[in-house]
Amino acid sequence: MTTKSLIAAATLLLVSSVASANVQYTFYANGVTENYAQQGIATFSFADDGSSLAITLTDTVDPTADIQSEISGLQFALSFAPTTMTLTSVSASQVIDCTNASSPCPAGSGTSPYGWGATFSGNSFVLGAGFDGTTFAYQPYGIVNENYVSLADGGGLSTPSNNPLLVGPVTLNFALTGLRFAPEVQGVVFAFGDPAFLPAAAAVPEPEPLALIALGLLAAVWVGRRKQHRV
Repeated sequence: MTTKSLIAAATLLLVSSVASANVQYTFYANGVTENYAQQGIATFSFADDGSSLAITLTDTVDPTADIQSEISGLQFALSFAPTTMTLTSVSASQVIDCTNASSPCPAGSGTSPYGWGATFSGNSFVLGAGFDGTTFAYQPYGIVNENYVSLADGGGLSTPSNNPLLVGPVTLNFALTGLRFAPEVQGVVFAFGDPAFLPAAAAVPEPEPLALIALGLLAAVWVGRRKQHRV
């Protein structure tokens, strides 16, 4: 294959990959508040043109046995603020109602977005359960691990006012306007329980692997051509 052919192939690979790629950031929370473990993962997946965002929340306290270990909200900032950010749907592995019930809890009621909502000011955003259009109660519909323990004792996960619950992973889908590319995510803070706030670890960007391969191929071809011109 000629140099021109390699460049053309790499360019086509790069363009087609980037056109369909998502930009992802992953954050981790790991802490303890009043002897309750609080651990979770938040993955932000943007369309490369900034038109949509999916946030997947996974409670990694295994098993989740108390409300103070459930994920009830998330705060974060973006490097560029969208004009609008609209929550379109929330999908959960299960909806359960542990009101005075033992594991496995019976199915709970409710429909997407399960009481979750979002607000933002500038480039700062707040997500949470128990949203009334203005403020967050952070209950019900908090997120628990797929392995959970309810003892039907009127405490832990079985407290009536905290039910129903969502079993993670839970994905919140947003439509965005006013952006031309995916922004960076900064300052992520998890809310657990009623709530207790826990800052998350730094983001790990995950660009599309195929795009990186294409960039590497272009770089190799460019270096090769420079060497040929020096001979």
